[in-house]
Amino acid sequence: MKQSMDEAPTRRRMLALGAVAGGGLFAVRKIQAGSADDERNENCDHDEDDQPTTSQRSVSEEISDIIQADGMWSDGVYSIEVDRNDIDNVQIHGVPIKPSFEVNGTIYFQFDCSGRVMMNADMALKPNETNPFIDALLANNLIFQAFHMHFYDFDPMVWFIHYRAFGDPLKIAHGIKDALNQTSTPFPQTMPSNPTTPLPADEIGKILGATPQISSDGVVNYDVPRRDPVWLGGMRINPYLNVATAISFEPLDQSGQTAAAVPDFGMVQQEVMPVVRVMRAQGWDVGCLYNQETDERPQLFFSHQLKTGDPIQLAHEIRNGLNKMDVKFQ
Repeated sequence: MKQSMDEAPTRRRMLALGAVAGGGLFAVRKIQAGSADDERNENCDHDEDDQPTTSQRSVSEEISDIIQADGMWSDGVYSIEVDRNDIDNVQIHGVPIKPSFEVNGTIYFQFDCSGRVMMNADMALKPNETNPFIDALLANNLIFQAFHMHFYDFDPMVWFIHYRAFGDPLKIAHGIKDALNQTSTPFPQTMPSNPTTPLPADEIGKILGATPQISSDGVVNYDVPRRDPVWLGGMRINPYLNVATAISFEPLDQSGQTAAAVPDFGMVQQEVMPVVRVMRAQGWDVGCLYNQETDERPQLFFSHQLKTGDPIQLAHEIRNGLNKMDVKFQ
């Protein structure tokens, strides 16, 4: 679990879900012009720098109570990270993988000004949990979007399912909890009160052009959003609503001089070859390439990649990949 370095605990990047609860962050509009939703949301255009309203904060707390996991607001989105602390001794290429590093899921909520939210999420699952989880999504009218692995050599194998919904936030939260209950994930989950890391988090952040967020076990996370607008299910979504390039660093020693890093590049079609080419030339292992959302414009392609070494050097190499993309640096 992670906590923003400059916010009180609430939970992993609450980036603003965009569809059923409370009040007015970020523009969420139908692509088709002329509908009542268009007219309503045209007048509540906000960006990721806006602060959540009192109503949105209240509803987000109810969402966390239902799911039994802490959340946090950041960049106009409310997010809840769910770590698979029940899956032990996970490795990739012999590298130990902590739950807060790459064995987890995050649920993102973007609120609109009509009291609805857009929810976009993923979840790490054991093989025998995958189909019961899908069944629960379908039973609760949550949209099943993708089913894949992030690394071909997870040991033991961990699968990921992506899902979304638009509508009443508390109804959606109950549906999410029903799906999570099909797994052996331990609840409740809380954020560490004062997370620390041996890694040079701020220096890495300056290289990547992103703000660090410290999780459990010294893991540090960064998100780099796209510049171009992204539409999902007919709605324009916040660029942090699980479509930004997410980058995680896990310390491999107490000194912070060695780390494992995983960028999850969120690319449009024409960026895939340039990014993969530069990352492979730098010795990064490509774990996958996939789509994680349906009914998305432009269609994005995601690639999790892994390398270990000096964290500053890793950050510079990841930045070389980001420089091949149309992304926004801080």
